[in-house]
Amino acid sequence: MNAFPQRRHHRSAALAAALFLAAVGAAKADETFDPASLRLDQVQVIGSHNSYHAGVEPGILAEIGRTSPDLARLLDYAHPPLSTQLDQGVRQLELDIYADSQGGRFADPHRPGHPEEKWPLPPAEAALMRQPGLKVMHIPDIDQHATCQPLKACLQEIRTWSHAHPDHVPVFVILEIEQSNDVPGTTPAELFNAGAFDTLDETIRSVFAPNDLLTPDDVRGRDPSLSAAVSARGWPTLARSRGKIVFLLDQRDNGPLYLEGHPSLRGRVAFTNAAPDAPDAAFAELNDGPTDRITALVRRHLLVRTRADVNTIEARDGRIARRDAMLASGAQIVSTDYPDGEPARWSGYRVGFPAGGAARCNPVTAPAGCIAQGIEPAGRHGLHLRRVVMVMRHGIRSPLPGQEPGEATVPGGWPRWEVAPGDLTPRGAAGMRATGRFEREWLDQNGLIPARGCPAPQTLAIRANSEPRTVASAEAFTRGFAPACSISVTHLRPGVPDPIFSALDADPTRFDMRAIVRRLPDADRVFARRTDALAALARLVRCNGGLCSFLTSVNRVQPDGANHGLILAGPIREGSSIAEALMLAYLDGKPETRLDGASVGAAQLGLFSALHAAMLNSIVRPPAIGEPLSRDLRERLIADLTETSGPDFRLYVGHDDTIAPLLGLMDTHVRAPGYAPDEIPVGSALGFAVYDTDAGKTAIRVFFQSQTPEALRAAPGHARPSLGFPAVPACKAATGLCTPDELISALKTSRAQDPHAPTTGEK
Repeated sequence: MNAFPQRRHHRSAALAAALFLAAVGAAKADETFDPASLRLDQVQVIGSHNSYHAGVEPGILAEIGRTSPDLARLLDYAHPPLSTQLDQGVRQLELDIYADSQGGRFADPHRPGHPEEKWPLPPAEAALMRQPGLKVMHIPDIDQHATCQPLKACLQEIRTWSHAHPDHVPVFVILEIEQSNDVPGTTPAELFNAGAFDTLDETIRSVFAPNDLLTPDDVRGRDPSLSAAVSARGWPTLARSRGKIVFLLDQRDNGPLYLEGHPSLRGRVAFTNAAPDAPDAAFAELNDGPTDRITALVRRHLLVRTRADVNTIEARDGRIARRDAMLASGAQIVSTDYPDGEPARWSGYRVGFPAGGAARCNPVTAPAGCIAQGIEPAGRHGLHLRRVVMVMRHGIRSPLPGQEPGEATVPGGWPRWEVAPGDLTPRGAAGMRATGRFEREWLDQNGLIPARGCPAPQTLAIRANSEPRTVASAEAFTRGFAPACSISVTHLRPGVPDPIFSALDADPTRFDMRAIVRRLPDADRVFARRTDALAALARLVRCNGGLCSFLTSVNRVQPDGANHGLILAGPIREGSSIAEALMLAYLDGKPETRLDGASVGAAQLGLFSALHAAMLNSIVRPPAIGEPLSRDLRERLIADLTETSGPDFRLYVGHDDTIAPLLGLMDTHVRAPGYAPDEIPVGSALGFAVYDTDAGKTAIRVFFQSQTPEALRAAPGHARPSLGFPAVPACKAATGLCTPDELISALKTSRAQDPHAPTTGEK
C-alpha cells in the first residue's frame, strides 16, 4: 500500500475536458495582460517618509531625550541615500524644503534658545548652507542633516538614477514646504511667497528635461481642468509614464499661492494636494485615513498618499494593523519610515509587498488579470518568484479533551460546541477557505498560478497531518484556493502519527527527555513575565467559587516514566490551555464571556494569549526539543527550498508545535496582530518565498501570516490574512532576503547541542 495515498476523485471525461479548457483559457487570458495599459491610479507603490533624513547626531539626540523624550523617540530613524532607496524598490520620495533666499540662514545651528551655543557643521555642509537657495532638512538646528544638500543636489541624484533605469514606474517626489518651526528657540523658517514657488519650479526644470517629467499639463490634456481629465480618463498609463518623475505638493494650504496665475495648474510642475472636487484635484493626501475615504477617492481615479506608520510607534512594538489597513485601502502611495530594505531595529517591522518588487496591482482599482511582475521590469538585481512553501496551523477547532478543566468555571459557563473535541468547526473551515482564496490571488498577481481555472496538478502539493482537523483544514483551504477543482491532499491514514508533524508520537525514542529538560528554559522565569495575564485570567476563571490553585502554583516540567514524554503542571499546562480555549470560543462566535458587567473581548483575550505563547517558548520552541520535533519537516523544507524542479506552491498543514520549532531554530520571532509576541494562532502560517534573481542567484524571503481575531469572529469567510516579514538573524542582507545557504544553516543549526545557547528570546 502506498504510504501516502492520493485521495482519488472521479470525474467524467466531459468535465475533465471542460476544466482543462478553462485552465488553458485562463492561461491565455493572463498571457494577454499588458502591464503598459495600466494607469498610474491602478498600481500601488511604497514610499519613504522624510526620505532625505540622515538622522540626528547621537549627542544631540541624547540631549533632546533628557528634556523631550517623546520628540527624541520620533526623531530616532534615518534613511540611506535616495539612490539606495530607489535601488531597494522605493518609488516615492519625500523632501522637506526650506527657503533660504539670502543664504546662511541655517549655517550656524545652535542649542534651542541659546544661539551663542553653536553645534558646528562639517565644513563642506556649512559651505553649502551659506549659499542662497532651497535647502532640505527636517527641523532647523536640532535635526538638519540630510543625505543630499541643497535641493538641487537631491534632484540631480534622482535624475541620475532615473536615467540609469529608464523603464522604472514613475517616481513620485513629495515636496513638503516648511514655513514654520514648531520647536521654540530654533532658527525661524523663511516664508514661501509666489516668487519662492516660481524658484521651486525653476529649480526642478533646471535639472529635469520636459520629457523627464509628468506634469499637470500632461495629465490634463485638452480637458478644461485636471479634475475633469482624471474623472474621465484617470491618470496616464505606464506606457506614457515609464521613466518619469512626478512632483506632488504635500500641504493643502500651499495650493492657493501655487495656483496664482496658473489656473488648474497650467504651466506648473507639481500637483497640489487638492480638495477632491476642486478644479486642480488629481492628488490627495490622507496620511491617517480613514481607509474608507481613501478607497472612495481612488475609485474616482484620484492619486492618494497615506502613511503606514507614524513617529516610530509601529516600529517599536511591531504592530502591523495600520500598515495592512493602509495597503488594503487602495492608496497608490503608502509611505513609511521603514521600507523593505530598512527594517526597524526594535521589532523588524517593515513595509513591502508580499512578493517584493517596486510596485503591485492596486488592490482596489487594478483590472482582473493584472500581474504584478509585469508592472516594472526587473532591474539588475530583479526578483522573479519561483516557488512558495508554507507551513500552516489548522483552522479554528473545538477545545481538546481537558482543555476546559471540569473543576474550573467561567461566567456563563463553558460554551457548547457542535463538533467533537479537537475537530475543525464550520467557521474554522470558512476561515481556511478565505486563506486559500488569498493565497491564490497572491500567486496569480505574481504570475505563478493563474487565478482562473484549475491549477495543473504538478504546480501544487498539499500535505496534512493525519489528525481530522488538519486534513479538514487542508481540504477547506483547497476549496478556497480552487473552488470548482479536485485537488488532492496527501496524508497518512487517520490515527497513524506522521513524523513530519508529530515526531513525538511517531518516533518517541528520539526524545531523551531527561537530557532535553535540563536544556529547556526555566518555565517559572518565562511565566514570571506574564503575571499580568495570569492575574487577569485568575479573576475570570474560578474553582469552587474561589481562586484556581493551578494558576498560582509552581510550573512543573519533567520527563515521564518512559523518558520520551513530558509531564506538565501549573500555569504552563492549565493556564495556557484555558487561555487558548477562551480565544477559540471567541473566534468561533460563541457568546462573549462577561466579567464585572463587561465583555471579555479581543484585547483581553490577546493578553491571555501570552500564556499560550509562554508555553510554546518553554517546551516547544527551544532548539533542544525543537530539533528532534522538526527534523523530518526540516529535511523536506530544505529540499523544497533548493530543488530547481517541483511544484510552484507547497503547503504543509499541521499545528502550532509544527511551526514554533522552526522559528526557534531560526531564532526568529513573530507578532500576529491581536495576539501576544510569539503566539502561533489558528490558521497562521510560516512561509518561504523563493526567488530567482537576474544575477542567476536564488533569494528566499521569510514571512508570517495570520488573520485577526476580530475578522475571524465577525466574518471568517472574508478574513484576509495579514503578512509580516520577521527578521532572521542568519540572513545578513539589509533587504531581509536570505541566501539558501544562510537559511539552510539556520535550519540545520547546532544550537540545540549548546546548553548555553539562547532558546526562546526569554532572557
